[in-house]
Amino acid sequence: MTKRYCDLETSICYSGWTGTNGITFGVALPQSKAAPFDTVLQIVSPIKNGWVGFSWGGTMPYVPLTVGWMNSASNTSIYSSRMAFGLSLPQPYAEAEYSYIKGTGYNATHWTLTVRCRGCSQWHDVDGNLVSIDANASAQKLAYGLSSRPPAEPANNRSTFNVHNSFGNYRIDLTQGQNADFDELVAANLIDGTPPASSSTPVPSSAISTISTTMSMSTVTSGLPQPTQTGIPVSCPDVAELAFPANTAKGWRATKVAGGLTQPRGLIFDNSGNLLIVQNGMGITAHKVAPNGCLTSTKTVIAQRNLNHGIVLSHDGKTLFASSATSVFSWSYDATTMSVSENATTVLTGMDSRGHVTRTLAIPPKYPNLLLVSHGSNDNFDYGSADIATGRSCIKVFDTTAIPADGYDYATSGYQMGYGLRNEVGLAFDADGMLWGVENSSDELHRTIDGISVDIHTDNPADEINYLGDPSKENTDWYGYPTCYTVFNPNSIADKSFTIGDQFVLEPNATFTDDTCKTRSLPPRLALPAHSAPLDASFNKNFTSMYITLHGSWNRNPSIGYKIIEVPFTTGANGFGPKASVNSTQAWADIFWNPDVETCSTTQCFRPVSIAQDGYGKMYVTSDSGAEGEMIIIGRE
Repeated sequence: MTKRYCDLETSICYSGWTGTNGITFGVALPQSKAAPFDTVLQIVSPIKNGWVGFSWGGTMPYVPLTVGWMNSASNTSIYSSRMAFGLSLPQPYAEAEYSYIKGTGYNATHWTLTVRCRGCSQWHDVDGNLVSIDANASAQKLAYGLSSRPPAEPANNRSTFNVHNSFGNYRIDLTQGQNADFDELVAANLIDGTPPASSSTPVPSSAISTISTTMSMSTVTSGLPQPTQTGIPVSCPDVAELAFPANTAKGWRATKVAGGLTQPRGLIFDNSGNLLIVQNGMGITAHKVAPNGCLTSTKTVIAQRNLNHGIVLSHDGKTLFASSATSVFSWSYDATTMSVSENATTVLTGMDSRGHVTRTLAIPPKYPNLLLVSHGSNDNFDYGSADIATGRSCIKVFDTTAIPADGYDYATSGYQMGYGLRNEVGLAFDADGMLWGVENSSDELHRTIDGISVDIHTDNPADEINYLGDPSKENTDWYGYPTCYTVFNPNSIADKSFTIGDQFVLEPNATFTDDTCKTRSLPPRLALPAHSAPLDASFNKNFTSMYITLHGSWNRNPSIGYKIIEVPFTTGANGFGPKASVNSTQAWADIFWNPDVETCSTTQCFRPVSIAQDGYGKMYVTSDSGAEGEMIIIGRE
């Protein structure tokens, strides 16, 4: 519940909300004015919080974010203007202008940040549409996040900072924060002087181009052909060591080939052996590869900030597909010049911009006309996605030879390739062209035991390897989400005897029990550690192993994942699949890992995302760590 309060020092009145965490958020604004208008945000936080973030749009991606923390070196508190282009470290956001207001600072128990914002009442969403706050809204949805850990550089308002420990939504009555003399009050209470010093890191424009693209000609070429050597280089010229040390299994070598990337996500090879990388919040870049596997040039192919993960080329290499949270686009592509057509074609629209916003794209090896698009849940528990017609938590298939003039609508067009898949980010095809996926399961699980909600989230539910089948045939199987989950640690579920790989429900009742999952839900073929967060999968050349990147999650302490694993596959009595049984704890081997995984986080350690294999089976793997966007090449020595 919100209430109006007035700051005694400034006489500015706010619509305030205080959470159980002891943080108060206050929003002040002019009286009954249409956006754009200036706003004032006040955050009062217990001093134990390292940083606190505020979302003007009630969600994390594609809205202005105001982040605050204590800067003891300057005896004050500091703001940081951000925007997130996915569920990743928010990037500096230049379209909001801030000024400090009296009262900003800290004492022995709390810190306070009070700022005027120009650019927080109106912004462009993921599709470039103008979004405005209604000053007369009686139930405006807002959101917050917080962490006990301070930013890496508290004096720098473009500093990296770790993932939140807690987050939530609330609604406030904005009319309670209206001030008749708003402009006069703000002007009388502005603090003279410039904001605290920040880094010289360039801040890109927030404008999101969704159709037309900008080509950069800043290229340094060496004229070297595509890779011709099978080994892994010991090092690459002018490329520093990994930001954090990492280990490789015996017989394997990993070498950093690129650093300083902007949250690199999906990557592919084009038909000339160039690497194409989606840099989240920036666009798509192309990189020529030397014979030894190092990179020799870089070029921006598409400057489009809402492209955040998915990328695939047509079999002939002439059409490039890429995805935003809501749409899939295509361009004509020339591998010789590493360039695209000026304008994009809209392949499909209508995907949800909330929750999991990465949209993996894949084209089956046997069906060059089919485009697979994975769509995750719109929240941790997306109950609406249990209805197959919603078109979330699923994979759908579309015919690229019959794209409607305005593109497909995701929910109502195409056909299903499985649903009840919370966030099936990694997709891979086996030797027979059958589809496999790796799934990120839910966070913060509690199971009702004897009427009491018991926290089981540390080691449950399992992340998953799923068999999805023939992409040319519709698959309407339900894989369980958001009702049936997979056991990884049976010992933490005390009311019933389970084994790894069994499925269970959170609140067993008379109509839906754990046993109901056995008849209704299709279980995984292999259970992976909870919160390891698999993001990509790729078979080796002879299909005897699947390589999986484990990105790591915010929802487990100590951390787990942050590595690349090899899962042996074989053909057995039940057909092709993982060599180990679903309940095995020895079903994979680590080939690349961070030595101190317990300390890993969004800003600590290499965070593997996507895999692209060259013709020799060497893998290029991206990392979107907040410390530095990097890429390695890894393979057998």
